Amino acid sequence: MRSIGLLAAIGIAASALAATPAAAQNLLTNGSFESRIVTAADTCQGGAWCVRSFASTPGWTQFGDGVDLVNNNYTQAPGFDVLVDASDGVNFLDMNQAGAAGGIFQVVSATAGQLFHLSLDTAAWAINGRGGTLGYQLYDPTSNAVLASGSFTDPTGGTWINRTLDAAAVSNQIGVRIQTLFATQAGPGLDNVVLTASTPGAVPEPAAWAMMLIGFGMLGSVLRRHPVQRVRFV
Repeated sequence: MRSIGLLAAIGIAASALAATPAAAQNLLTNGSFESRIVTAADTCQGGAWCVRSFASTPGWTQFGDGVDLVNNNYTQAPGFDVLVDASDGVNFLDMNQAGAAGGIFQVVSATAGQLFHLSLDTAAWAINGRGGTLGYQLYDPTSNAVLASGSFTDPTGGTWINRTLDAAAVSNQIGVRIQTLFATQAGPGLDNVVLTASTPGAVPEPAAWAMMLIGFGMLGSVLRRHPVQRVRFV
């Protein structure tokens, strides 16, 4: 009986300690643009495909002149040669649809004071001799107030660069908005957009605390009634 009680107490305590939150998940839908809806032609220029429909990026709302959804296999006339493949999956965005400024946004649920972390990959994805400036924001959809923002101009060369942003929500929603700041053909590339939220993390939930206290209480009670015998080695 003693061994059964001891094992039960240890099991309860261990279960409580193991009851920590899972790794943070991406709160955004279609953050790598792998899902697509085609309502227009499946190719815009050259071979393979890029899609110019405003409905082509499920989960995201396009604004301005929209964006192009581009596949790794997209090819075009010399001068617009693709420099990079998608940083995650096989699709990415050209943030300037048909050479005009465009953007995307998405809104998720939040709790006032909750901390959010935005991560995104950007690149100059095509050779065209002109750069493009991209802005990215965490904002409050209820007031349209910008909570944090950043911007960059296309780097030279075909390399994805990760950029991050952090902000605390001020209402029950928080939004991610990414847009080009001036028009140019084959503007900045965008991929792998991830939004995560802080959780209690290292602090166990109240139920986990209760399980832990019960488990250690049982363990102490068992050990008081049945002290561990010392073993002598000869």
